[in-house]
Amino acid sequence: MAQERLHPEVERRLALLESEQNQGDDYDGSAWLALIGLGIVLPIIALWLAR
Repeated sequence: MAQERLHPEVERRLALLESEQNQGDDYDGSAWLALIGLGIVLPIIALWLAR
């Protein structure tokens, strides 16, 4: 398999994304609540109401 270099702009953006200082914090309680509410509870309610 040939080693191809990426476009310099793509390499620069990847380096920024992989940088330790650009990594986000873990989810807090309100983020978990929103994820569970919007991703699990709300679809169940919508399915229940649609039957």
